Amino acid sequence: VTCGYTGIVSVDKRDSMIRAVILHSTMRLIPMLDQLRKGLQLYELPKIMNTHQDLCKPLFVTGEDDKVDAVFILENSRPVFSEIGSAKHRVETNIMNFFQDYLQEIEDSGVLTVGQIMQWITGQGHKPVLPSEKKDFVINVRFHHDCDTHHTVCFPIVSACSRTITFPSAHLKTFSEFKNIMTLAICHGQTFDRV
Repeated sequence: VTCGYTGIVSVDKRDSMIRAVILHSTMRLIPMLDQLRKGLQLYELPKIMNTHQDLCKPLFVTGEDDKVDAVFILENSRPVFSEIGSAKHRVETNIMNFFQDYLQEIEDSGVLTVGQIMQWITGQGHKPVLPSEKKDFVINVRFHHDCDTHHTVCFPIVSACSRTITFPSAHLKTFSEFKNIMTLAICHGQTFDRV
């Protein structure tokens, strides 16, 4: 009725009702699109859009790149920090800075991919697709401070089911140590491949 259909509402009149809805939507949409077109012509944007379609398409067509990058992992990481100002907090902050630098370095190099790191941590190497998954997607970051330092190395522990990574703080004092331990853990750890 709000679209201008005034006939009898029944299954037999379905085509007439659909036609009224389409006509109503089109008549509302055309003036809006015309106004948008006039606004774009003000700065000769239609010309630019014709010559640089690949650059302009993401501005007007929705769609996301599902490739994981360092920013995606860091934005979705939720570290559980110790009390601010404590020695533990300072160590944890350094580890998170190392993690950021490591992801950036991986992104710029060709040895590993950030997607492989996410696969190792969460069990999936791509961004969540469904809106409900996107909203609830979090990578939990924890720190283990009570490690016995009598051994030479401890690796981060990942739990893909809970999307959690636990860093052994006693063995990650420098970026070099962090990088070596992470690379060993990812390259030689268990993966979520098809058997």
